[in-house]
Amino acid sequence: MSSRVLRLGMGVICALTLASCATLSTARTAKGSGASRVFSTSFKTVWQTTHQAIGMLGPSIVSSNENEGTILAETSISAFSWGEAIAVFVEKVDDSHTRVEVVSKRKLATNIIAYNWENRVLDKVDALLSTSKTRQ
Repeated sequence: MSSRVLRLGMGVICALTLASCATLSTARTAKGSGASRVFSTSFKTVWQTTHQAIGMLGPSIVSSNENEGTILAETSISAFSWGEAIAVFVEKVDDSHTRVEVVSKRKLATNIIAYNWENRVLDKVDALLSTSKTRQ
């Protein structure tokens, strides 16, 4: 009897753990819930800079669609995390302003020490754009 209860309890724990996993699709459908900033720069420049920023920070870009303004990236398992799913939405506000939203989801919801990439990506984009403006 107690072994059946133990197996049932373990099954419930496994089911809850798996149900709380995030995927790239989860991050993508969470548009509107992430951190965002508007940059005083053209869409094309911000798009290229956002790619550069993600590459410099370490997540792997899995897909990128400039027409939709969507970049999906992820991190893999490390000593501190089960990985993160990251969706970036780049949208033209007008000819000289571009909005960037970053949604970062932990692949395993119970992993409380996983990075939140939202502000890290936005800060890096901001820094790269500031650097390029000073060079001009």
